[in-house]
Amino acid sequence: MTLATTKEFGIWQSERSYRFKEEALYNHAPQTPGIYELVVFDAEQNAKVVFADWAKDQSIFDALQQHWRGDKKPAVQDLLAKYANLYFSFIVDSDAKTPEDMQDLFYAVVQADKPELLDPSSVKPTGRYSDITVKDKSIL
Repeated sequence: MTLATTKEFGIWQSERSYRFKEEALYNHAPQTPGIYELVVFDAEQNAKVVFADWAKDQSIFDALQQHWRGDKKPAVQDLLAKYANLYFSFIVDSDAKTPEDMQDLFYAVVQADKPELLDPSSVKPTGRYSDITVKDKSIL
């Protein structure tokens, strides 16, 4: 059996980024595991990802709550001291079907977005593919 050398994962992002405020967590953060990003915007409204994580053993809501309370690094208080406006977004759906797919998808997201506060080399793929990419299908 020959393994595919490349893999493209399709994702559907949250319809927008939500300001990282406690009420927004309750109103918008998913109660399911998944991949989320903390985002800031420049003066031209260009997004810059400052942190990304894959909440695999808890919900995205719980992970964001931990950032909010300071129980998970980076703590929101530290982020707000550095970035005036902080937002969160998440992947609503993807064509990743297995935990291995999710690991490879998270790897591809980190490689594409290069979060400022996360060393991309610390996120490892499964090794099933030589090249992994991600395509945002929500904007098609």
